[in-house]
Amino acid sequence: MPPAIDRRACLSGLAALALAPLAGPARAQGVAGRSDTLLVMEKGDRSLSFYELASGRRTGRVELPGEYPHEFAVDRAGARAYAALYGAKSSTTPGPGGDAVCVVDLAARSLARTIACAPFRRLHGLRLDAKDRLIVLSEDRDVLLGFDTPETAERPDRAVATGGIKGHLFSLSRDGETAYVANILSNTVSRVRPFAPAEAPRIAATGLWPEGTALSPDEATLYVASRRSATLAALATEAMTPTRTVPTRGDVVRVDCGKEGDLILANYAEKSLSLLDPALKEMAVVPLGGAPVALARHPSSPLAFAALEDDRIAVVDLEGRRVQGHLATGREPDVMVVLPG
Repeated sequence: MPPAIDRRACLSGLAALALAPLAGPARAQGVAGRSDTLLVMEKGDRSLSFYELASGRRTGRVELPGEYPHEFAVDRAGARAYAALYGAKSSTTPGPGGDAVCVVDLAARSLARTIACAPFRRLHGLRLDAKDRLIVLSEDRDVLLGFDTPETAERPDRAVATGGIKGHLFSLSRDGETAYVANILSNTVSRVRPFAPAEAPRIAATGLWPEGTALSPDEATLYVASRRSATLAALATEAMTPTRTVPTRGDVVRVDCGKEGDLILANYAEKSLSLLDPALKEMAVVPLGGAPVALARHPSSPLAFAALEDDRIAVVDLEGRRVQGHLATGREPDVMVVLPG
């Protein structure tokens, strides 16, 4: 574990950066009194943990049933988190995998219930749309499961085939009408309409072993990182054709697109982040000291969080283009969400 001073130094810098964009003593005072929380999936500990960013303390932990819960999302009200039970260490780990979605009450910080999804298993990619409808990807069946009212659902309301093989992650339009699935083994990306089952998936090839994806702010472009071909493709979502492909540093596992169209790439093999402008020009490389497996941005400050394989989270100053510190976590931190205080 990193020494405690590392965490304090990291979070004191975080507080300063959070105040930097604000002007005027009244506004600064209001923000200084609030406490943002970083919600972290700790796969190895089978738990969803709460970290207070003002102090770096873990203030809560919800143990989840089954092995390797993975992707999760938080509803618009910040009331519930939905976590997919993957049931395997990684996409290359054999085995049947998990078949349930965990519903966490964030106010009570407790497991509210689980949603049974059998016979669909290896539940991984998971997204909520603007209406809080839930879409979950079953990797073993290559099916998107839909839950119209996940807060009360006992079973999926719909299932739509992805048109690919071994879909692992997907991006979802804000209205929930379109999903873009990265299919690892078929080396394709498929456009799927979860609420239009008669419409066949539209397929595109962007590179070998596609995994990380992100939509542009206007949703006209899908960015797809392919691990084995070491490329990043910009795919026109309407035509489903690549408009540009650029080389990457290799083995990019996650892609994040900001509100201004800037991109962050998580370079797993190189243990770094690449910061790209909207034209896909690499502006900076940030060494992390550990292999990144997940990314998150702070919603109102120029900060990003990279979950590392060595049980730490790197806090990255996007303006300074550097790691300002690390946060120690439980085993195998992964997906993260910032809950504003």
